[in-house]
Amino acid sequence: MQDVEVPAQVDIASERGARPVGLLGARELRPVVVIVAFVVAIVLGLGIGFATADRDHSAGDTATGQTPAAELSPVQGTPSWAATRSPGAAHQMVLNSEPNPAALRLALQFTVAAEIKETDPSTTVTAAQVTVVEGMYFGAVEGVDAAQDQYWAIGRINVAGVASPPADPHVWRRIGSGPWTIVSHGAGACDSIPKALVDVWKGSLQPCIGA
Repeated sequence: MQDVEVPAQVDIASERGARPVGLLGARELRPVVVIVAFVVAIVLGLGIGFATADRDHSAGDTATGQTPAAELSPVQGTPSWAATRSPGAAHQMVLNSEPNPAALRLALQFTVAAEIKETDPSTTVTAAQVTVVEGMYFGAVEGVDAAQDQYWAIGRINVAGVASPPADPHVWRRIGSGPWTIVSHGAGACDSIPKALVDVWKGSLQPCIGA
């Protein structure tokens, strides 16, 4: 029988089998890894984009929801200590010396009406139904600058048409030109008043008596 000479061929299977296993896996898997990484990058990018958009939207809603009513920030006069500051010093102030005493009282009324509505969303109470009883105390504690000045008011209230209004006394505070807010009310509320201010008021705060 005549021998048949087979032309030399490249043995692909043998060559592949002779390659190091690690090199084979790296070369064959590299395209897959690149594709997977690309897809993951896109997904992460979209996720971060949506998350950022949601946070920005929420922040905008929160800022809008927390915007205080203009009535809470009445115009106030230039304090006597504006030119010569002594941070921490307290001053007794006269409500009627303010540019608009009625506006200041209205700001305090707004805080009370807002608190009642927060407790009972179904109520229709308005600031006009709230009265800050005569005899309230008004004072301030100097800050390092005008933005840090603290204005305080202590008094009692009446609320027309509300059977159980928030308990007295009420302690309000305003920082700089910001809105008036209720610091505390009811038993122990006067404990939140700065000692320096209590000393200026000679320690006898009529609205706090009996609280």
